[in-house]
Formats: sequence, structure tokens, C-alpha cells
Amino acid sequence: MTADPSKDDSWRIPAPFADRLISLALILATFAAYARVARYGFIILDDGQYVYGNTHLRGGWTVQTLKWVFLSFDPDHWFPVTRFSLFLDYKLFGLRPGLYHAENVLIHCLAALLLFGFLRRATRVRWPCAFVAMMFALHPLHVESVAWISERKDVLSAFFWFATLWAWLSYTERPAPGRYALSLALFSLGLMSKSMIVTLPFLLFLLDIWPLRRAFSRKLIAEKIPFITLSFAVAAITLVAQQRAHGIRTLTTVPLLLRAENASITVAIYIADTLWPARLWIARAYPRNFPAWQIIAAAAGIAAVCAFAWLQLRTRPYLVVGWFWFLGTLAPVIGILQVGPQARGDRYMYVPMVGLSIMVAWGVAEVVTRWPRLRRWAPALGIAACLAMAVRTSLQTMYWRESEALFRHAVEMDSQNDLAWNYLGGAIMEAYPERAFEAVSCYRAALRIRPETADTRSNLAGALCQSGRLEEGIAEYREAIRIDPASGETHFHFAAALDKMGRRNEAVEEFRAALRSEPRLALAHSALGVLLWKIPGHEAEGLLHMESAVEIEPNNAQAQSNLGLALLSIPDRAVEAIPHLEEAVRINPSLVGARLGLAAAVTQVPGMESAAPTQ
Repeated sequence: MTADPSKDDSWRIPAPFADRLISLALILATFAAYARVARYGFIILDDGQYVYGNTHLRGGWTVQTLKWVFLSFDPDHWFPVTRFSLFLDYKLFGLRPGLYHAENVLIHCLAALLLFGFLRRATRVRWPCAFVAMMFALHPLHVESVAWISERKDVLSAFFWFATLWAWLSYTERPAPGRYALSLALFSLGLMSKSMIVTLPFLLFLLDIWPLRRAFSRKLIAEKIPFITLSFAVAAITLVAQQRAHGIRTLTTVPLLLRAENASITVAIYIADTLWPARLWIARAYPRNFPAWQIIAAAAGIAAVCAFAWLQLRTRPYLVVGWFWFLGTLAPVIGILQVGPQARGDRYMYVPMVGLSIMVAWGVAEVVTRWPRLRRWAPALGIAACLAMAVRTSLQTMYWRESEALFRHAVEMDSQNDLAWNYLGGAIMEAYPERAFEAVSCYRAALRIRPETADTRSNLAGALCQSGRLEEGIAEYREAIRIDPASGETHFHFAAALDKMGRRNEAVEEFRAALRSEPRLALAHSALGVLLWKIPGHEAEGLLHMESAVEIEPNNAQAQSNLGLALLSIPDRAVEAIPHLEEAVRINPSLVGARLGLAAAVTQVPGMESAAPTQ
């Protein structure tokens, strides 16, 4: 009896509509599991940068907007397809978050269908493929990728990933330039959705082993060179983007040994969460150290599975492919090159989990093939597992209804998670500024866990200022700058607090410091311009900064308004002010200062010259 279920005819059910029924079940189950998210809003993590606070989305179909979509690194990545998707959503839906959520679910569902179609066609078996696709569609680990609007890049890249595999399979079956070009084009779209897909060329080599079973040759290497070249190019672009955004953590912040230890333990945690997804939460913080036994056990376990899978290469090639699919596609986000403060994230398992699913599905299929008595139980167990995943996923989505609930859950799951405390404070500050005193408590809790965190210090300072405790806030800003003197954002907020206290000269210096760190920080240019405009003898310099703000972010309503009002107050320059004020009103009709200024400019009423920009 063969050990490979793909050669066992008993697994090939001849029912002509079986594949269609499986596809229908995938669609219905996916939308049922994620039904709640269509009622949810945005969250503070990235959704502001990418959607509701993204001034670029408010632009029209202009050259400036298209340059931002395809050429910009703003805010911290290069993913033009994802940007274009969100830009289209804004034009279609405005700021109705439920529709963004629904689109994420739709793309996720289509990716699951493509995965099923690819595996079904490549392996010629049905039920193991169906289980892998269902696991991809319904597993709770994927809630982070689907229920988080900013992770549109995850679902889009997976869609193009599996579409590329489908096209590649067509090419291997009937080689032709058009089929090859299609697979390369789909891969390019995936790279422009999220750079994690750079590992796909490695995966193509694995698929040559199984299920494609292509004999190794120079041709197999040569045909993948364009894919590898594109991967290296996008990896380089991503590194540049992350460096410009100060996203890459230094070895001083996170030592290399700690990264390696975390990588080993993270692999073990991901496997455990795949098999038993009972404790899932966002913003998993980096620990200060790990127990030695955990590091040794995790490293030994990984090495043992690698060795075992390799020894099974001839008899059970699906183990090699599944295991190294998991490890290989996880490599870019395992933390050796640390981006961001998190130790790990559920979203990073979005595509890597497919490898583990293949190992489970084909392993079970082999067991059932060897012991036919188990055949009657396998379908029931598979259906039960899918139902359990769907229910758990539906429950997991409940935490994503709004930011405070999401981070309160994270704090409940791990009270020593300084990241979660920090984000919880931010969620309270954004939704309920009047509860700034609660946010202060959250930030202080985070700092008790990890005192030397500039971002948390800066957030605490902002909450203290919001509470009216300006002197305490100023002291915390100074401490944040001591920890991270290169943070333009911290300098900017510190300057705004100084300006609020009437310490104008100090505020000017801090705004300048912000721009030395981040020369394209439009808000700092605009705020500095407004401040300089109020200082006699510095009006010309202030006007230059306001013009720079508009040049950097032409869709920033406040920047357009500030420049327009400044021009309006200069004799004989009212005509120049009108386009800026019109643009400010178009972007944000509720901006009262811009509307009043526009009325003054258009009607040339007396007193127009007294209009002045406001911050």
C-alpha cells in the first residue's frame, strides 16, 4: 500500500459536483465566521496612517496622488497595489469601515478558493486539499490578517501568491511564454502588495519536489531567476523604506542573541497556536530574556523535525515541502531583522500555516489509507475541526470591534505586556480624550514594565498635557527625547506642548529639531510656519514652511488652510489664497477657518487683511 495518498484512488471521489460543493462550503463558512466584522470600525494601529488619517486618499486622480501610490515609501513600506486598493475603497466607500472589512473578507475568501484550486489540480486528490483550504479560511490565527483593515496587504499578497502558484502550475503542465509571463506578472502584483511574498521563488523549488515531481535540472533553476531577481529588488526597496521610517530596530535595542532566541521560541509558539489556538492576542511584546530550557527545547525540536522531514523525502515528500514551506515563508518575519517593537504576530502565520496544514492533512490521509477502519471517523473529525475553527474565529473577531476592547483583551491575556498597555492608552486617548487620566495610568503601567521606551514616554507626556498637567508632560517629553533624540514625532509633539504654554522660542527650536530628524514631516512644517508667522520679522520664513507642508502633503486640509489664510493676509495676494482655501474646504468641509477665509477672499469684504492662519 502506497504511503502517498495522492496515488490512492480511494481518495478520488468521482462526484462531479464535489469540488463545487467544497468551494461553496468555503465561501459560506468564511463569510459566516467573519460576519461580525462588517459592523466594526477602524482601530488605532495603522488604520489611521493607511485610511482615516491618510490625507493622500483625499486627493483626486492627479499625478501627485499616483506618484504617492506607486513611488512613495509613506508611511513605512512600498506596496503600491495595497495603496491603490485603499485609494479605490476611499473613492467608493468614503470612511465607512464596514465595507473595508467586508472587502478584506472577500479577498481572503478568494485566496482560500485559489489555494484549494491549486492544490486540487496539483495533487489530484480532493479531501486533503479541502481541509488545507478550510484551515486557511477558518483558522483563528488568521483573524488578525482579515479583521484588521490595514492588513489589506496580507490578504492581497496571499491572493496573488496563490494566483501565482495556479499560473505556475499551468506553465509547468504546458510550458508557454504567455503562461510564464502571467505567473511572473501575478508575482509582481503580490510583491507590490506586501514584500513577505519574496520567499515564493524558494517555494517554487519545493513544489518541484512535491507535488509536481519535476526532475532537477539547470532549466528548473534558470526559469526561476527572474522571480529571484524581483524578490531581491523588492527586498532592497523594503529595507530602504523601513530605514527611512526608522522601523528597523538596532542591535542595541534588540540584541542579536535575543532575536535568535525569540525566533526559535516563536516557531514553537506558532506551531502550538496552530494546533490549539486558545490564547491569541495582538501586540505580543518582546521579553527581556527567555528561560534557557525553553530555548534549548525549541531549537532541538526544530532541528529534530528538520532532520525527520528530510529523512522522509523519498517516502513522504509532503513532510519536507510542508515543513520547509512553513519555515521558509516565515523567515522574513521571524525577527532576525527586527522591524517594529513586537516579538511576534498572528498575521505572520497567514501563508506559512499552509505548510503545517499540508503536513497534517496528508499525514492523516496516509494514516487512513493504511488503516481503513479509521475511514468512517476521518470525515467526521475533519468536519468537527472545521466547525471548531469557525466558531473560535467568530469569537476571536469580537475583540476587534473597537480599539479599547482589542487592547484590553491583550492586557488580560498578558498583564506584563508593555506594548498592550501602551496601545490601550492610545485607544482611550483617541476615542475618549476626556479620559486622559485613564490613559496616563496605562502608560505608567507600560513604563513600570519597560522604563526605557521613548514612544511610551512621549505618549504619557501627551496624555499628561491633555489632562492639564503641562509641566509633568514637558518633563516626560524631555525624557523621551533623551532616550530617542532622533524621533521627529516626539520633537513635534514636544514643540506643540511648549507652544501651548506660550514658550514660543523653545517651541520653534523643537519644531526645527523635528524637521532635522524628519525633513518631510508636513505637520511640523505647517506648525512651524504658523508659529514663525506670528513672530515679527520671520513671516517670510514661516510662509516658506507652510508652502513646504502643502508641497509634501497637498491633501492635508489644515496645511492648505494655513497657507491660504497666510496669503490672504498679505496685500494683493488674495487671488493666490483662493485655490488653497478651496482645496482645504474640498478636503474637509467642516474646517471653519478655511470657509470663512474663502468667503472673505471671494467677496473681498473689508477686514480680509486681518485673517491669520491658525494651528
